[in-house]
Amino acid sequence: MAQPDLSQHEKDEALLQKFGYKQELQRTLGFLSNFAVAFSYISVSTGTFALFYLGLAAGGPAFFWTWPIVAGGQFLVALNFAELASHFPIAGSIYQWSKRLSGFTLGWFTGWVYFFAGVLTVTSVAFTVPIPLLAIFPNIPATILGLNNTVFIALVTIILCTLINVAGVRLVSIINNVGVAAEIIGMFGFALILLLFNNHQPVGFLFTGPHTSLQSPGNEWTPGFGVTYGGAFIAALFMSLFVIYGFDTAGTLGEETRNPQKNAPRGVLWSIGLSFIAGLLFLGGTLLSIKNYPKIEGIAQGTNFLSALPQIIQDALGPFWGNVYLFVVLIAVFVCTLAIQSATIRLMFSMGRDGRLPFGRIWGTVNPTFHTPLWAGIAVAVLSALPFLVSTAIGVIVTAATGLIYVSYFMNNIASLGARFRGWPREKTPFRLGRWGILINVLALIYGGLMIINFLWFGGLRSVYTNPALNLVLTSWASIPVLNVIGNIPIFEFSLIILFGVGAIYWFGFKRRDVISSGEKRAEALAD
Repeated sequence: MAQPDLSQHEKDEALLQKFGYKQELQRTLGFLSNFAVAFSYISVSTGTFALFYLGLAAGGPAFFWTWPIVAGGQFLVALNFAELASHFPIAGSIYQWSKRLSGFTLGWFTGWVYFFAGVLTVTSVAFTVPIPLLAIFPNIPATILGLNNTVFIALVTIILCTLINVAGVRLVSIINNVGVAAEIIGMFGFALILLLFNNHQPVGFLFTGPHTSLQSPGNEWTPGFGVTYGGAFIAALFMSLFVIYGFDTAGTLGEETRNPQKNAPRGVLWSIGLSFIAGLLFLGGTLLSIKNYPKIEGIAQGTNFLSALPQIIQDALGPFWGNVYLFVVLIAVFVCTLAIQSATIRLMFSMGRDGRLPFGRIWGTVNPTFHTPLWAGIAVAVLSALPFLVSTAIGVIVTAATGLIYVSYFMNNIASLGARFRGWPREKTPFRLGRWGILINVLALIYGGLMIINFLWFGGLRSVYTNPALNLVLTSWASIPVLNVIGNIPIFEFSLIILFGVGAIYWFGFKRRDVISSGEKRAEALAD
């Protein structure tokens, strides 16, 4: 008689074979490890440390309320993704889901956009590692080996995470679990300490806007002059938008998770649910523990804006415990980089395995020794390091990354809604939305569409804080007439133009005909 775990292993392999793939990656993750990687991808501490200054500078303490707004909208998306993960627990998540539900063109473009969003997210999160590190060790030289210290630390982070990812998913899981423990201690433990013992502001403080005028090059904002507080609040929303995504990672690790149809959707929903609670406590505790608000607001609006949040923590807890807290955050941010890189590697592996990327056979190969996509790991590392050649402005990199994520999520939700109208799903799986599926899918699309409009607008603060034009990134373009025109295009729109333009040339010019002639049929995508 077969052993229960062997029986489950056989079922998992048979399920993957049903989707057209053989088991090559190691299937070693249980629910907790699957959830932990998705939780680390979201990483409340990472996003807040990267863009806390923006939320505070633009919206004042009331930017706290952006958190439940974004979490609520993203939970609708997560419910849709959880059902998709239960039906298609395959490496590549939304690329595979869109491909199987809508056909190859929309599926490919969804994966194409999501891949580069993942690459830029690796870059932006690696660039967050220096924030707590330099706050703990302020005497680190400003230049290391000819590089700015923040860039040097970010590049070292990318290299270390690549080595760990290449070594195997089991090592990733062990390190990631340590990071989750650090995240929980930091977000829950220290947040409660701040709320209970370092509360210096009344609850009404969370309903106040910025106390001083906001001034930046080329843009001046004062309440009631051209921009209402609503516009500022919409700009402040950007911090929460940057944090709460990546929960689909639980689905992209489906090929490495035991009983994935049950555990992957649980990982999706638990990761966003626990992150919401952690962020609520952390942001509330941090804001209410501010001792000297004019000082902190001045830092957030000044040139040393990234130090605003570390300064609040050190003021509230003192130098020693403040640094202990920052060290816990440092671990969490590093592991967040690891988790995001893991997900992006598997997306590249999945698209490469299908022959959907240039040199796809290389990216779709699993190393026989490590049982990991070695070359995809190296490629993601190189691509995520390249943006540092263009810009070291974290707000610029984050803008492009987050905007592209929301576009790819929106495209996937279009694919799933179309499939629902055609009768999907036909099979029962451990997690299903049932008759609520269409309504939740529609609401997720409405939310996603509003957020994309937000990326294209961002009130009167857009040009400086949330959607900078390329001239602010490459200042040398301003003196060149032709490039100056290009340089006035905001970074988010520019990213969309380039990705969809290059993608259309590659897909329609070289790949689409090959895919159709290969005999793959869309009906097989809806076989479940």
